[in-house]
Amino acid sequence: MKKTVIIKKNYKFKSFFKKGEYFSGKYLEIFISKNKLKNNRLGIVISKKVGNSVVRHRLRRLIVESYTYLEDKILSNIDVLICFKKKVEFDKNLSFFNIKDDLDNIFRKANVVINEENNAFDDKNI
Repeated sequence: MKKTVIIKKNYKFKSFFKKGEYFSGKYLEIFISKNKLKNNRLGIVISKKVGNSVVRHRLRRLIVESYTYLEDKILSNIDVLICFKKKVEFDKNLSFFNIKDDLDNIFRKANVVINEENNAFDDKNI
């Protein structure tokens, strides 16, 4: 498991928005940029226009859990800023699997997923 640092400072979020490369999915928007550190940095943004604090915290927990699940599949030395779309109306049926699939598709679109075919065991070579 990789070590990911959670970003909490406002000036770091602003730099992500300025220098990050933008990718979008059904529920999430992501800004990705490279860093010079040995580990990844993660920031999560959910607008106050999305539900109340209980709903926003639940979304944050779903996003963090989805990222943790996919963490071993993505490259190191990147900054990831995940924003929940304001236009998407929160639904109680929105689950971990919806968020995880959306996050996985965006990471593949951003080309930051480690190629699994090269790392997989291939019995044709035996």
